Amino acid sequence: MPGFSGGEIMQNMHSLEGKVYILTGGGGAIAGAIAEAFTRAGARLAFADAYETTIQERAQRYGGRAYVANLTHYPDAEHLVRQVKAQMGRLDGLIHTVGGFAYAPVKDSEPGLYDRMFDLNMRTLFYATRAVIPELLAQKDGFIAGISAAAAWNGVGPGVALYAAAKAAVATYLRSLDAELAGTAIRVAVVYPMGAVDTPANRKEMPEADPMAWVDPMEIGESLVYAASRSPRGRVVELQIFPPR
Repeated sequence: MPGFSGGEIMQNMHSLEGKVYILTGGGGAIAGAIAEAFTRAGARLAFADAYETTIQERAQRYGGRAYVANLTHYPDAEHLVRQVKAQMGRLDGLIHTVGGFAYAPVKDSEPGLYDRMFDLNMRTLFYATRAVIPELLAQKDGFIAGISAAAAWNGVGPGVALYAAAKAAVATYLRSLDAELAGTAIRVAVVYPMGAVDTPANRKEMPEADPMAWVDPMEIGESLVYAASRSPRGRVVELQIFPPR
């Protein structure tokens, strides 16, 4: 894995033993890679998604639990946190992968696309973090992570302006949250996939492209394990995950 030695990876293999994390968008391809990496590191996962059919099998596979939650509604986020704490006995963090993408030049963007991009990418993140933070503050420890995009890091997204703006909001929000939580042991990380991620959806949308030139989603999962398992004297806030050279 780029940037990490074999010794560091082995050290992190069980660094999250027994910890419980909510994984939103739990039925997605990136969430699947994150689940693999976190389970290998000893964590237990609460798979949250708007549709139970997308997470039930995955929860069974990784020894976690499945929770139906529409995170565009704040009561669902609150209920999710209460359920996880009650049924899994503890809550150590949130890994938020819910989001949405749309290719649409500004001149062709329907007005409703604004709501869709900001609801899926930003509103869900706000509601999920708002619901989980009191629990993490109470135990004086925890980890929160979300997925931004290369367009947010670069500050420009021609043809995907609304998506880029929403993902930039995600990054700014998480960096601001990190600053708010200064003085606590709660760590915050923002992931920037710096290219297309190798997912079934992207393979379908770009059948002529070479997926071996894309970002391996396992790199995202392993990088988040690394960020979640940092010692109190070190932390990782922003993670750029590049495709192969």
